Amino acid sequence: MHTFFCHIPYSQERGIGIIASGVDDCFVFSDKIEIQEWQLLGAWIEKNKGKWILSISSFESGFCFLQIPATTEDLTQAPKGIWVIPKEIECYHSEQKKPLIGEQHQADFTGVQSEDEYIAALQKINFHLHRGDIYETNYCTSLLGQLNWESPYEIWKYLYAQNPTPFGVYWEWDDHYLLCLSPERFIQKIGSRLISQPIKGTIKRGKDATEDEQLKNILQNHPKERNENVMIVDLVRNDMSKIAEKASVTVSELCAIYSFPKIHHMISTVESQINASTKIEDIFEALFPMGSMTGVPKKRAVELMHGLESSARGWYSGSVGYIEPNGNFDFNVIIRSIHYNKRMKLGKIGIGSAITLQSNMESEWRECWLKAQSLLQPLSK
Repeated sequence: MHTFFCHIPYSQERGIGIIASGVDDCFVFSDKIEIQEWQLLGAWIEKNKGKWILSISSFESGFCFLQIPATTEDLTQAPKGIWVIPKEIECYHSEQKKPLIGEQHQADFTGVQSEDEYIAALQKINFHLHRGDIYETNYCTSLLGQLNWESPYEIWKYLYAQNPTPFGVYWEWDDHYLLCLSPERFIQKIGSRLISQPIKGTIKRGKDATEDEQLKNILQNHPKERNENVMIVDLVRNDMSKIAEKASVTVSELCAIYSFPKIHHMISTVESQINASTKIEDIFEALFPMGSMTGVPKKRAVELMHGLESSARGWYSGSVGYIEPNGNFDFNVIIRSIHYNKRMKLGKIGIGSAITLQSNMESEWRECWLKAQSLLQPLSK
């Protein structure tokens, strides 16, 4: 019997918090996932319409939509996808939730790549950029740590208290634990309205209010960051048009600056209307893996990065979310996260950034580590 526990503090705008535990029923993907499994999942979801369903999907679980074989192993040996009907579920509003309090647990993480190795990979990407094979891609690497955490939930609560984010989540499945502080929404459905909010563009917070505003202005007007964001917005618009009502895809917010405790991000919002008969597996097929973690064009970018990256991303770059009994849903992008395999005593942090012809290799390396600081700083010795 599987052990399962999930805590999603709240979903932005709607203020829904979820605590779920136990397994009433579940659908677990095989190691070699094919598109037929998504179709079987769709039938399973349809059979369980009217129930709460929570899920986690790995980045590679979307490869079948692009007809790309997943050939590298995830070091954490994570299940490719898990969809759960919990035995118990508590829903609350964010303004009612009690403050999360945890204990600090020190941990050391080491990059699987040196800066020189990272730059060598980016030089290979530059070759494909100059040749026109791709125009933008998201290259990712990992930090690994040998951990001996008895209570990962307490650690996540501590991390979340330091850096509350709108799409943070704690997920526990057998010996696998996800401690996530994600600021990014993948896809949300409210009635017939579909919303995606890709992030592209990052800068640190300032030491004071004056410097903070200066940094926000730098990010808002940075040609490279805006170019990255617009390219991914176009990709999301194209993906969404595959399932949207005709002429309903709109960009309601372009290159807006959102501030988080440790970082500023540039976020755009893409919306559309979908037909009531559109199924969730069709939405995932059109949009997953998400544009912000892939590149342009999507299939070629994913193929190239899968060949260059040293291991599979696993849960990193994937998605956690929930389906409500009324059919509405909300799914995040798994970034700013630690995947801990308790049996192996192994923790993995995925880090990455968007690479274009305008990228400065040393700056991209620094950006990767900047993004990891919300996890590393609270756990540092």
